[in-house]
Amino acid sequence: MIKSGRSKRRKTRLEINLLGKIYSNHKLKKCDSNTSKEILLEKNITIAPENNNFMVDNDIGFSSEAPLVCSSAVVTPIEFSSISCTDLTVNCSPEIPISDFLSGWAVKYNISHNAVNGLLKGLKTHKCFNYLPVDSRTLIQIPHNTSKEIRTVEPGIYHHFGLANGILKHAPPNIDNIRVVLGIDGLPLSKSGNNQFWPILAFNLVEPPLAKVVYLVGLYYGKEKPYNSNNYLLDFVKEAKDLTLNGILINNIKVHVSIHVLCCDAPAKSFVLKVKGHSGFSSCTRCKIEGEHIKFRVCFPYTQIKPIMRSHQDYINLADEDYHVGNEISNLAELPNFNSVSSFSLDYMHLVCLGVMKKLLMLWVSKGPVNVRIRSSKINELSSSLLNINVGITSDFVRKCRSMQELSRWKATEFRLFLLYIGPIVLKNIINEECYTNFMTLNISIIILLNSNYSFLLNYARQLLDFFVMSFQNIYGTQFVSHNVHGLLHLCDDYELYGPLHNCSAFIFENYMKELKSFVKKHEKPLQQVMNRYNEKCYANTLNINNSSMNNQKFIQKPELKHMHANGPLVKNVAGSQYYTLLFKNIKIKIKQEKDSFILTKNKEVVKCLNFCQRDDDILLIGHRFRILKPFYEEPMDSTILEIFEVQNLSTLIKCWPMSDFKKKMMVLNHDNRNIAMPIIHS
Repeated sequence: MIKSGRSKRRKTRLEINLLGKIYSNHKLKKCDSNTSKEILLEKNITIAPENNNFMVDNDIGFSSEAPLVCSSAVVTPIEFSSISCTDLTVNCSPEIPISDFLSGWAVKYNISHNAVNGLLKGLKTHKCFNYLPVDSRTLIQIPHNTSKEIRTVEPGIYHHFGLANGILKHAPPNIDNIRVVLGIDGLPLSKSGNNQFWPILAFNLVEPPLAKVVYLVGLYYGKEKPYNSNNYLLDFVKEAKDLTLNGILINNIKVHVSIHVLCCDAPAKSFVLKVKGHSGFSSCTRCKIEGEHIKFRVCFPYTQIKPIMRSHQDYINLADEDYHVGNEISNLAELPNFNSVSSFSLDYMHLVCLGVMKKLLMLWVSKGPVNVRIRSSKINELSSSLLNINVGITSDFVRKCRSMQELSRWKATEFRLFLLYIGPIVLKNIINEECYTNFMTLNISIIILLNSNYSFLLNYARQLLDFFVMSFQNIYGTQFVSHNVHGLLHLCDDYELYGPLHNCSAFIFENYMKELKSFVKKHEKPLQQVMNRYNEKCYANTLNINNSSMNNQKFIQKPELKHMHANGPLVKNVAGSQYYTLLFKNIKIKIKQEKDSFILTKNKEVVKCLNFCQRDDDILLIGHRFRILKPFYEEPMDSTILEIFEVQNLSTLIKCWPMSDFKKKMMVLNHDNRNIAMPIIHS
């Protein structure tokens, strides 16, 4: 107990001085002197003219010329916990509580619990934050009623997160039918061991401006893949069957649920369906072609006579014993409207990018017949062209092509970039004419199948793919017509069933795999770690701190302008706010980066944007246009039909276009003094 008035005054001065330092460090707004006096009076502190050698930090609004002393009456020393930010009437209360912010931050950036504990320990030494919990688990507030059930699936363990839970979390409002896209694949946890995950992933198929968000349905962990796929899929099939028959209640409204498509690579598909793998003679899931063994390879020779197509009824009846593995079928057949032939897509990521495109490059570099191989000098020239052309690759592409010396390390996105955009430009005069024509048929057909606006060219794409497989066999040899090359003959069927190929590809699931892997911090109990981290993320997504940035790839329905400036240029008689960046749908146009500044108008003008101007409610695009547009190629079709041009003679005249004239973003690549403009088509 403080006995003397002198000691009381000294204690009060120390506490007020501490307050001043704390709030000045937080850069709070200054309070006026009247407010400060009112606060001190509320705490039994008065302002007296007595001369004391006491100074208070001016940043909190106390006058250094009016010393502060305690009144001679009964004075209660200020307890720090009794004064909060709101007590100081300073406008410093954030929209989001600091505890929620820290919780969302820790989950969003995958901060380890040890690091969060260290942060909390440091913050709690600051009396402003002494109400924060000591442990990260309390801060993040993982729901305690979450199911922790793990069951044994030989030779590992499995946890079912729930299909209904994912649908409810990500279902859009005002919808009466939910179509679920599923992805199943293996995920090795390290290169030094056999430990692996086999996740069941899903997303609700939605239309723009809504974004597709992947969620976990189930997860298996073990040193090998599950021995029995039916045991692995047991919980999923049971729940999916109930949902497809009875629907799901969302906001007290019954919503129909259907399994739209399953996306798997060839090994995962054969595992789930219990049929022969891609190296089997009867491994095609669409037709009954029988493979041949030629030059130590299983291949599927092209013939003019089309093989008999498979049917779901034959699968149920185990009619083709050469196709099935064992005497049972997949329990997926219990799902309503499931079809073993058409319910699995031919994933173009694995079939085309990692399959056929990689095979073509390997054949040209080292594996093919001598007459199609590229000389070492040409390989070096091709590598230089790839590295030089990367300067024009837009920011829409996370990866850019590496040199041919690193071909074995290329990822699927690099093969896609080469197939759809770079290959037709850099391969000219590198490979022979016959190989180039063969490659261009593949390039054009895949461009058609990735674009929803080219449905009128579907039959032409089917003919191109048929010609590709036939000419591929003639150029490279029958032994190289693999399971993937044969699969191209059935690719157009998926366009008819599911629309553009990116609607039923594994790219979105593969992107999620790295996030799933990041949940594992150490080797011990990886499944339990994923369960905890995933539940933390689901909880954090309910907080405001994460709702605003939950998905960086969300479509922007109305054009948005960002990064205001006043540097021009402007067209005569045009005035308004100027901006550097335009956001619209899933694209970004940035005039500060030349590679991201090109667009195509509805009048088929290729424009280099120099400025964006907002005039009232209108957005104007200001820039130069290319005066000359001509076809980049004319065989096997005119490239202008696909909006691919060779552009020349950039005008010096500055013009403006209304936003309503904008059609799509373009990429302009320079090679051998030629500028090739092409739309960005992949999604």
